[in-house]
Amino acid sequence: MGTDFARALVSFFAIIDPIGNVLVFYLLTAQLPRALQVRAATASVVAAFLLLAVFALSGEQVLDFMGISAQSFQVAAGALLVLPAYRMVERGQSLEVADADGVRTDVFQVALVPLAVPLLSGPGALATAVSLSQDMGAGLTIAAAAVVFLLAWALFAWAEAVFRLLGESALRVLTRLVGVLLMAIAVDFILEGARTFLA
Repeated sequence: MGTDFARALVSFFAIIDPIGNVLVFYLLTAQLPRALQVRAATASVVAAFLLLAVFALSGEQVLDFMGISAQSFQVAAGALLVLPAYRMVERGQSLEVADADGVRTDVFQVALVPLAVPLLSGPGALATAVSLSQDMGAGLTIAAAAVVFLLAWALFAWAEAVFRLLGESALRVLTRLVGVLLMAIAVDFILEGARTFLA
């Protein structure tokens, strides 16, 4: 159980990437007042967590209804993680972000798109939730995601302080390191799904 939780924790930490996404959050909310930045952090994390929890709880039923095997979905989940992992290693960020001068002032619009989706709960994170839920149960999967989302909220809420403390260069280096880890997880998902299918 402890090993499964640790595996889920590392997987969600890599795909959600709370450390690397501080840079994206900061660029999107730099012109907002402090109170609205915290509100954006809260709204984005809560929305992303609820969406991921729904997929963890009901994703298997959806797959059964659509006639998609767990092995096929696991391979697809791994494939979906490859591109963001590559972007993280190559560019130091998982999402293309416009310059902060073009930031939108509607806090809920910013919080939901692109912060909650696809930044925090993108296709890769949702596919990972379904795959892990099938392997180790929805409870452990949701608990591990909750820990990572709490970390994401804390970093987002104090994004300006984190950005000033570490600087953009350090955040990009950390993101690249997480990208390497995410690529390894993606390959593991693909190989494990293929191995199970061929067994």
